[in-house]
Amino acid sequence: MLNKRQEKIILLLDDSKSWITGKEISRLMNVSDRTIRSDIDTINRYYDKPLIESNLRSGYRINQEVLVTLPIELNTVIPQTPEERCIYIIQELMFEKSEINLLDLQDQVFISGYSIDNDIKRIKKMLEPYDDIKLVRSRNYIHLEGSEQSKRQLYKELLSQETQGNFLNLNRLSSMFQDFDLLKVKKELEDVLDHYNYHVREMSMPMLMIHVGIAVERMLRYNYIETSRSIPELEEHKEYLIAKEFFKRLSKRIRIEVVDDEVKLLAMQLMGKKSVTLSNDLVNSYKKDLNVDTLVDEIIENIHNNFDIDFSKDTDLKNGLAVHLQGLIERRNKNINISNIYLQELKRKYPLVFELAIRVGEFLEQVLKTDISENELGFLALHLGAAYERYNTNSKYRAVMIYPIDQALSDFCVKKIENLFSERMDIVACVSFFEEKSIQSIKPDIILTTLQLKHNLEIPTIQISLFLNNEDESKIFQALNILDKKRFRKEFEESLVKLIEKKNFYYDLDLQTPQEVITYMCDRLEEAGYCNEDFKNSVLQREKMAATSFVYSFAVPHSLNVASIRPSISVAFLKKPIQWGDFEVKMVMLLATNEEQSNILKMFFSWLSNMINDANHFAALLETKSYEEFIAKIIE
Repeated sequence: MLNKRQEKIILLLDDSKSWITGKEISRLMNVSDRTIRSDIDTINRYYDKPLIESNLRSGYRINQEVLVTLPIELNTVIPQTPEERCIYIIQELMFEKSEINLLDLQDQVFISGYSIDNDIKRIKKMLEPYDDIKLVRSRNYIHLEGSEQSKRQLYKELLSQETQGNFLNLNRLSSMFQDFDLLKVKKELEDVLDHYNYHVREMSMPMLMIHVGIAVERMLRYNYIETSRSIPELEEHKEYLIAKEFFKRLSKRIRIEVVDDEVKLLAMQLMGKKSVTLSNDLVNSYKKDLNVDTLVDEIIENIHNNFDIDFSKDTDLKNGLAVHLQGLIERRNKNINISNIYLQELKRKYPLVFELAIRVGEFLEQVLKTDISENELGFLALHLGAAYERYNTNSKYRAVMIYPIDQALSDFCVKKIENLFSERMDIVACVSFFEEKSIQSIKPDIILTTLQLKHNLEIPTIQISLFLNNEDESKIFQALNILDKKRFRKEFEESLVKLIEKKNFYYDLDLQTPQEVITYMCDRLEEAGYCNEDFKNSVLQREKMAATSFVYSFAVPHSLNVASIRPSISVAFLKKPIQWGDFEVKMVMLLATNEEQSNILKMFFSWLSNMINDANHFAALLETKSYEEFIAKIIE
C-alpha cells in the first residue's frame, strides 16, 4: 500500500500536468529530496509501471498514458495559484464548511502558513466591496460572516469572473483538445452545414463544438458510445445526413472510423429538443411520473432557489439539458460510465461552475434515485458554464464596429472603446463595410462606424472618428442610455406588470379610511395565499409611523419587516378620495414583496419617479376605469 504522502505526490503531479522538480515537491511535502526520490521509486514499483517519469533537468511528471490504464481515483483538485486558492477557500466556506482549520488547509493545498496568511489578506481585499460579508479569523480557524443574500451575490460575481470568455470562446475551448485542431474541425462542420443550407445559432455553436470535440477525442481512442434510442425515421432527417457527411469528411483528415451510433448522437445534438420529441422519453421510462421537460424545469427552478440565478429563459440550456439527460438515463440503463478526460481541468480552472454542477447532480440523485458520476457532473458543468456566460453576456449590449480595418489607428480606436464601455457593451464583430444581411445575422443592439452610413435597419447607428474624442464618447454614452431606457421598459413589462394581477385590482372601492383600505386589500391577499396576518399588521404598523401618501393623490402602503409569501402589487381605485396623511388619495398600490424581489422594488420606485415627473401621464393614469386600461397606461 502507498502511504498518504505518496498518494499526494500522484495527485500533485496529475493536477499540475507539467514537470515539477524534486526540490519543489520536497518543499510542498516538508521532506527531503531523497525521500521524494524514494517515494517516486516506490510508486512506480507498486504499480509495476512507469507512472511517474523523471528527468534530470525538469524533475518529475505524471505519465498520462499509463495513468488512464490504472485503477486510480483522483477526486481531489489542488489549487495551484494564490487566486485559485482564494476561490477554493471561499467556496469551501460557502458550501462545505462553516469554518476551516488553517493547519488542515496547509496540509490540503501543500503550502506554508505564511502563504495562507497572504491568501487571507487577498480574500479580505476581495470582500471589501461587500459591507455585509467578512472573513473572520479566530486563532487557527476562519469563517465567513454575512447574509445569505450577500453570499449569493458574491458567488454570482465570482462565477461571472470565472466564466467570462471561457465557455463561449472557441479559441480557448479548442486549447482543451491536444490531439487535433478543434477550429479546423469546426471549419469542416461549417462547410457541411453550408452545403445543406443548415443554420446553427451563433450562441449554440460553442457547446455543439464541445460535444463534437469530445466525440472525436473518444473516437481517436476507439471508445465509441452505443445508443439504443428508438428513432426509426432519424435517417430521413437532414441532421442525420449532415452528421454522416461530416464524419465522412473528417475521417479523411483525422484517424477515426465512421460509426453509425456516433453519427446518430451528433444528429440528435444538431436536432436539440426535436430529438427528444422524436425518441422515447427515457426519463419517463426510468421514472414513470416524470418527463424530461418537467425535470429540466425543476433543475432550473432548483438553481434559481439555491443560487438566485434565473436560467428560465435560456432555451439553449433547456435544450442542451434535455438531450444530455436522455443520454444520462440511457448510459445509466446500460451501465455505461462515459469518460471525461477534461474533468480535472474543469474542476481546477472552473471550481465555481463545477460547484453549480455538483448541486444539480445532488438534485438529480434525489429525484432519479441514482448515482451521478463526476464525469457526468463534468458534462453538466460545461452546459452550466456556457449558460452562465450567456446569462451575463445578455446583460451587455452587442455592438458592431464598421471601419476601414487596414488603417493604422483602427485597432487603437476599438481598444479604447472597449476600455471605456466594456461594462456596458461588447464589440461582437468588426467589419470594413456595411452589408445588410450580414449585419442582421449578428443581431447587434448598436452600430458604431467611422464611415458615413445610411441604412434601413432599426438599429441605432453612431458615427465616430478613429481618434475617439470626447464628443464621440458622449454620443456613445447617450446612445447606451437610450438603450437602457428601452431595456428598462421591456424588463418593466416582463417583471413588474405581471405582479399586477386582475384578481388583485379593485375599482370603485367604497371605503372611508386608510386602515380600512389596507385591511381590505391585505385580507384579500391573505385569502389568496399571498401573505399571512402578520403581513397586514406590519403594513398597518408602518402606516402609523408615517403616512405613505404622496402629493399626486396616491399612496403606496407596504410592510415594515414582514415578507409576503408570494410577490404581488395590489391596486385599488377608490370611489371617492379619502384623507390619507396630509393628502387626499384616490389610487392605492399595496406592495407585497420580500428580499428576493429587491430588484423589483427598485424598478417600481424608478417607474413611479418617472411617472410623477410626467404630470399629464400621471393625471391620465388616475382617470383609469378598468384593469386593462390601467395596464395599458402604465406601459405607455
